[in-house]
Amino acid sequence: MTNIRDKPGGKVLFQVRGDMAITVTVAVQPGSWWRIVDPEDSFGDEHKIPAGGVWIHRSVLAVCTDNFDGHDRMLLMEPRADAPRLGFIGQFNALLRPLEMTADGEWVKVTYEPSEYNYLRKEKMTGWIQTRFTRDEDIESGDGYHFPWMYAYSARDKDVALLADPGMRKQTFVMEKGKDYSLWIANPRNGYWEVLGEYVQYGDKEIYLDDYSLVPGTGICMRLIGDEATVALYSEANEESKVVTRLKVGTEVHPLDVTQDRAVWGAEPQLVKVSPVGKPDVVGWVELFHLSSAPAPALTCAEVAGTYESYNEDGTVESRFVLTEDGQMRWIYESGDYETSFALRGNRIYEGAVEVDAQTRCIFFYDPATRNIVSFNQVYYRKK
Repeated sequence: MTNIRDKPGGKVLFQVRGDMAITVTVAVQPGSWWRIVDPEDSFGDEHKIPAGGVWIHRSVLAVCTDNFDGHDRMLLMEPRADAPRLGFIGQFNALLRPLEMTADGEWVKVTYEPSEYNYLRKEKMTGWIQTRFTRDEDIESGDGYHFPWMYAYSARDKDVALLADPGMRKQTFVMEKGKDYSLWIANPRNGYWEVLGEYVQYGDKEIYLDDYSLVPGTGICMRLIGDEATVALYSEANEESKVVTRLKVGTEVHPLDVTQDRAVWGAEPQLVKVSPVGKPDVVGWVELFHLSSAPAPALTCAEVAGTYESYNEDGTVESRFVLTEDGQMRWIYESGDYETSFALRGNRIYEGAVEVDAQTRCIFFYDPATRNIVSFNQVYYRKK
C-alpha cells in the first residue's frame, strides 16, 4: 500500500493499493517528501483533499525514459551536459527512481537498475539525466526531443579506437587501418560522437561492442556529393552566413558537430560542421544533403534495384521490399502491401516522396560493399 499524507511524515489520509498504478504530478521538495500537484486529477472524487494539499514519499515514485527513437540515454555524474558518464540506458521505456531535481528543473537525479533487456550494463546506477529524456505514463510517444543521428564510415589512414569515455584509457574496439567500417553516430560533444546501438558494421558482419562507446570525429568520414562541382562551406550554422570556401564534390570530410534542432521521428540534422581530411585548419558547416555516409559515388536507381528482405530471429522473412529501376517501391509486410516512390541522395534512399521533405516516411542507407540496406532504426535488409 502507498500512503498519502497531509504533510511530510504526517497523518495518513488514505492509501493507494499496491496493484494500482496512479499518475501524479509532483513538486520536488528538499528531502524525501514531495507535494502532489492537483491531487484531484489523480484521485478524483474518491478522497477528500485538505486545503494544505497532500504529500507522497519519493521512494514509491517512478518515471520512464522517452527513448522511443531507439537511442540510448546517458546517466552522468553531475547535472551538466559535459559531465563524465556513468553509463547508458539502452532499455526502451526504462523505469527510473527519482531522487532529486535541480532548481531549474533541467536535470533529475535517478537510480536505474537495468533489466534483462539492457544488453550491456547490468549493475544498478545512480546519476543525473536531463528531464526532457524522461516522461510520466500519460505522455504519448513520439512527441519528445530526439538526437540528430547520422551514418558514417571509418577513416582508412589510421587505426581508430572507440573509447568508453574520452577521459578513460579503456578501449571498446579498434577500427583497423585500411578497413571499411560503418557506424551510427549522434550527440557530438568535446570532439567525440556517441556510437548508437551495440555494434559497428564491417562488410556484412556486425561487430558487437561490450560497452557504451565514443568515437572521435577525426576518426570517421563522410563524402561530399552534389549536382554541382563544388559545395559551399559556411562560417556558421546557417545558409545565410559567410561562405568560408567551396569544396570539390568527392572530398572526404570529418564530421565534427551538428545543429541540435528539435526533431521529428527519423529526422536528420540540417547542417553539419566538418573539416576536410588532412586540412584541420579548414572548418565550416555544410548542408546535410551534401554528405554521403559511404565512400562510394552517388547511387542510381538501377544500382539499388532489386528485392530486399529482413528476417526474424528464427530465419523467417519479417518484411520485404522491391525497388525498381524507375524509382518505384513495393513494401510487403504483415498488414499488407504498400506501393510508393523513392528518391536518392548520396547513398540515402528516401521512401515515400520524390521531393524529399519533412513528410518523408522513412530513410534507408545503401551499403555498396555488401549491396544491403539498413533502415534508420537499424533493421538490416539483405539483397536476394
